Formats: sequence, C-alpha cells, structure tokens
Amino acid sequence: MIYSKTKYQLHYLVLNLLVIGACEIFFLADVIFDVFNYDLIKLHWVSHTQVEVVFTLCLGITLFFFVHNIRSLLNRQKKAETSVKVASGELSLVIQRYFEIWRLTPSETEVALLLFKGFSAQEIADLRSTKIGTVKNQSSVVYQKANVKNRNELFAIFVEDLLGDLGSSST
Repeated sequence: MIYSKTKYQLHYLVLNLLVIGACEIFFLADVIFDVFNYDLIKLHWVSHTQVEVVFTLCLGITLFFFVHNIRSLLNRQKKAETSVKVASGELSLVIQRYFEIWRLTPSETEVALLLFKGFSAQEIADLRSTKIGTVKNQSSVVYQKANVKNRNELFAIFVEDLLGDLGSSST
C-alpha cells in the first residue's frame, strides 16, 4: 500500500509539472506575441484576458496541489526517518537487555559491541590497547554466555528478537 501511494503521488507530481510547464509555455508565448504586437488568440467568443485568467487559475490550483503533495511526501519522509531512529534505539535496548541477561562484564560488553560492529579481533585489541589473545578469550566467553558458536550466531540473536513475528512468518 505504501508503494502504491508513493507511486500515485509521484504520478501526481509529474502531472502537476506538466500543467505548470504548459502554463509557462502559454505565458512565454503570450509575452513574445505582446512584444511583437501580434494577437495570440483570435477567437470571437472569448477574449484574450479570459484565456489568461483561465491559465492563471489553472496554474494557481496546480501550484496549490503541487505544494500539498510535496508537503505530504516530506511528512512521510520525516516519519520514515523517525521510524529508523526508533528501530536503532530499539536495537540498542535489545542488545543491552541481552548483555544484562548474560551478565557480561564491562570488558566483555565492550568486546561484544565491537564484535557486533564488525571489528576484527586484531582491531578490537588495537582499539582497547590489549593483546589479541585477551580479545579472543573475551570473545569466547561472550559466545559461551550467549550460547552461540560465533559472531554470526551472536548477531542473529539480536536481529531475530528485533524482527519478532516478521522473522518467523512463512511465505
């Protein structure tokens, strides 16, 4: 549904731009013909001013809907950005909750977070100014407390919890 609404809004924007473009062409041609003193519209049943009024109203109405559509799209973008922030915060809460359940020490927590962020054992050792053996030992303790075999399984715990029912639904 979100996709179809966005697609509809994009088509609507294109239609608005086409109308605005047509009005721009009319007014540009009108100015050029006025400069050369040539009557652009030679219809007996409608005056030149009436045609200009119709194009002006059309342009005004189109601009109103164009601005409304842009505001709607910007609001949807803002909501999406807020959802991403909430999801990021939720992931942080999920991680902290598991670290508490596993009773990780502050050092193990730091190592687990760095593992989660994708740092190698050597990079973690460099960042923490410790030996790689210490990092490998702390990583093993984290895996043991989490009851997993490696970093991928550790990461999967958090993703599955964050996804909830979405991760277990069959298609």
